[in-house]
Amino acid sequence: MYFQIWNFFLKEEQYLIWKNKINLYKKFDTSTWQKIVNFFACVEQDFFLKTHLGGAESIEKFMYLLLESGYDINAEELAWFLVTRKEIWNLFDLAQTTPALKEQLLLTKNPQQFSKIAADYGYNFSIDELAWLLTEIKSSPELVSINNSVGEILTVSNYGKVEIGYWIWLAEEWGIVPPFCHRVQSPASLHQNVDNPFLPDRCFLPKSYFNQHLVSQLTTDN
Repeated sequence: MYFQIWNFFLKEEQYLIWKNKINLYKKFDTSTWQKIVNFFACVEQDFFLKTHLGGAESIEKFMYLLLESGYDINAEELAWFLVTRKEIWNLFDLAQTTPALKEQLLLTKNPQQFSKIAADYGYNFSIDELAWLLTEIKSSPELVSINNSVGEILTVSNYGKVEIGYWIWLAEEWGIVPPFCHRVQSPASLHQNVDNPFLPDRCFLPKSYFNQHLVSQLTTDN
């Protein structure tokens, strides 16, 4: 599904048009981001919906089918979501092949410095948008990055050719991506030590962590 709508929003000429347009729109918030994340997750799990939307030959037709399917998402929101992600990934891609830039970014002391360097290279996104993307990736069932008690990396985190683990760890260091906390804090409380991030009502690990733990345990036992 991503590949199809890339043609609508992210082909070079369309990308530049939408990139300029979204700077004029009001800033969208985390609920809009999550709404679109949920939409793509539903599409991937629903063959009929994926086929239905896949028949669209234009942005207008795609948006009509999307609304007809019960999703309250407009073209501006979708463009913002896709263009913002592309801006961040393009920066990561460049850093992957430019050691000096990668080192410069990894030495930043806060997300403001990181964002400033990104803007100097022509990549524009907010600190919140960076945090939303990295938190989304970290919580993906396809990806897990866990350090043991002495700081050794137990798994390697890659998205395609990008070593995404570096950026997740950096964002954790800044405090914009929590290491083990819920993205949305539960209103429930167990009235225990509130500083303990491993309480059941606060702790969140990617689903793949448990598979990884099981594989590691089986290897150890054998």
